[in-house]
Order: sequence, then structure tokens, then C-alpha cells
Amino acid sequence: MLNLNIFSVQDFGSNVDRMTAKRLGQWTTRLYIIMLISSVALLAIYNIVQVPTLTNTFNRPSFELYNQLKHDHADKLSCSCSIIASTFNSFVNIEAVFHEICLSPFVSDQWRINLTADLVPDLSIYAPNDYRRFLSAHLQFLQGLCQLSIESVNNSIKQFLSSSFITADLLSEKNFYERLNLLINESRLNAPTVFARIFSLIRSVNDGNAFISTYGTNFKYITPWERHVFIYAPTEAVFYDDECSCGLYSNCTSQARFIKTNSFETISIEGLKIGCTPSESLLVSTLECFYNQSCIDLIEEYTNYTSNVTHLSSITSRFAVNTSITELVHNLFIEEWTTTMTNYSFYFKQCSPLLCSYTFTENFNVFHTITLLLSLQGGLTIILKWICPTIIRIIDEVYKYRKTRRNVIQPVDSLEMEATECPETSALRY
Repeated sequence: MLNLNIFSVQDFGSNVDRMTAKRLGQWTTRLYIIMLISSVALLAIYNIVQVPTLTNTFNRPSFELYNQLKHDHADKLSCSCSIIASTFNSFVNIEAVFHEICLSPFVSDQWRINLTADLVPDLSIYAPNDYRRFLSAHLQFLQGLCQLSIESVNNSIKQFLSSSFITADLLSEKNFYERLNLLINESRLNAPTVFARIFSLIRSVNDGNAFISTYGTNFKYITPWERHVFIYAPTEAVFYDDECSCGLYSNCTSQARFIKTNSFETISIEGLKIGCTPSESLLVSTLECFYNQSCIDLIEEYTNYTSNVTHLSSITSRFAVNTSITELVHNLFIEEWTTTMTNYSFYFKQCSPLLCSYTFTENFNVFHTITLLLSLQGGLTIILKWICPTIIRIIDEVYKYRKTRRNVIQPVDSLEMEATECPETSALRY
């Protein structure tokens, strides 16, 4: 094997003699065999270690094929949507169920007008702490709060449903419903927050400007007028519970009561408050009276009105009977949200995936490795048969050049030789 030579004289050029060509051919053959075995071994090791990753693609798959692929390949499957944006109303329908008070006759114009029809138009005839001064304003304000809440919620729902649901890639059924629920919950949380900010701003403006209530519940004019200059109308703050001044606080309240005519006797009204302004006093009130038929009958008795309205039912509400109206407003009087989602197949149809693909790794295959090595062996043979003779020739030329440099005899200068001659030899010349 050491004398094996698979290269001809022509592989080393025409200026190389046969003996030299034979010697170079033997060295080249050895280099060729070593490089060929090393290359094949490296390729085999790389092919064994490197796990091949393959991709299967499917153009415009049907929903049935997609379900089968999803079942077989799970998270490895990915599909690109041809339609990346659709409005939420294509996939979901949202409705809000409101508190019973907002759907009851108690917030209707007809019941309020009939209830207060027999009251004296000039409310100042009633005692300052008589609830008949506040009754009409409270009912109007409660009605307005319900209407604003319903309008705000409906606008929020419309805004959400008209916005776009964007997905560049087809979501799995689980991720689709999870993402929808997340966005729906965010919209639910934002609706009360936006309304509360606006409502808080209105209350702050009213409080900061110290408006005098038309009902004379926060400030009252000082009489007689003769004692004062007529440039302005002098007023003084009204006190509630003998401690809280409307001049200092806008939320002073006391228990709502009816005062019998020509008597100091008072009858408390369950859950309701009176205070500096009808709005602030209603906000700290509760709806307990409207859950009690006796309380409703009491209000109708002192307003000389009889109706057939019945009390609210606490069974159908998630709020406690003694929940403040402020808390109801912060929750927009919403009992619950009802959400209806479309079938996942409809979302698949809306997405209309152009292409689905999944990747997988192929296990080691000895026949595949042998076939690959055999296919590469031909190319390696050609390359090595071209490059090996070149490498050996370069090495041989370098070797010859260095050998020649070591064997060159350096000439000695004649003048230096004369200078080194012996004195005796010089004397003989003379």
C-alpha cells in the first residue's frame, strides 16, 4: 500500500521525469487516501449528529384538514391568514343586564309626575328637613344616573364591537377564546372607569363653584334685608346633624324624614338621606326603601298618591340591599354581562388561511446516510484528485528550495586570503 500510485506523470507536469513523478505520485496517493477517509468520516459524523428538520406545507387547507393537522402536530403547526383584520362583532355579541331599579317604574317620568302632582309647587312651604323638598329631585337624579349608565355601557359595547380583531396568524381554538375573553374583560373594566372620571369631574366643578341649590338645601338667604346693603344677597350655610356645615363640606347629610303637618313628629325613611344638595345626598343613600313595600306606601301616603307599583326583588340582584348608590354608579348599575361567542369554525373561515405548515425532525436513517455519502464521494474524488497533486508539488518545491539553500558554497574573497597568508611565505617571495 505504501508504494500505491494512482496518479500519472501528466498530473505533475511535462517537465518532471518519470522517477520523480513516481515518487510524487506515491506521496500524493497517500495524501489522497488520508483526506478522502477523513472527509467521509467527518461527513458521516456530521450527518449522524445533525438532526435534519423538514417542513410540510398545505395550501388553503379545509377546516377538517386543519383540525386533523392540529391534532397530530399541535403547536408545531402554523397557518398564515389571508384576512388579518375583522371586527369583533363578527365573533362576539355582548349585552349588559342592568339593576332592576333602572328598569322599574320608580325611574319613569310618569310615576314621578303622578307622585309629586299633589305637592305644593313652592317647596319652601315644607320644613327644610322635610323629605318632600328632595323627593322630586332625587327621583329625577336617579333616573338620569340610570340613563347615563345605560348609554355609557351601550356606547362602550358598540365601540368595542366595531373595533378590529387583528391576527396575522391563525390562532388555535384555545388561544382564540382566551384572547377574546381577555379583550372583553379589558373593555368591561374600562367602561366604569371612564364614566367615573367624567362623573367625578362634574361633582368637583359643582363643589368648587359653590352653587346654591334651587331647593335652598345648602345655603339660605338672610333676612330681613333692611340690615344689609343691596349690592349682594347675603346667605349663610345650612347645617346637617348640627355639626356639618355646607359652607365647609358639600356632602353633609342626615336621615331623610317626613314631618307631619302642624306637628313636630317625624317619620324616618329607610335608606334615604337629605343633605347640602339633592345629588350628593342621593349618592350616599341606598335603595332599601324601594325593596320595602311599606316604605313605598309611606312615600305615597305623604304625597297623596296611590299606585299599584310593587317593591324591588333582592333575589335577582348581585348587590346587597344596603349598597350605596355611589357604588351602584361606579358599577354602572350592571348586574351582569352576557357574552355570546361565535363558533371557532367561523373564525377559521374569516381568517381563510393561505398556507399551513409544520416542521418535524427525522430520525437517524442508516440508508439515508450511506446514500448521502455515496453521492458526495464522487465530488470529493474529483476535488481531491485535483488538489492533492498540487499540494504535493508545492511541498516538494519548497523542500528542494530549502535543500539547495543549505548546500551552496560561499566564495572567499581573494584579498582576504592574501591577508591571511603566513609571513614566512611572504618572505620567500623576496
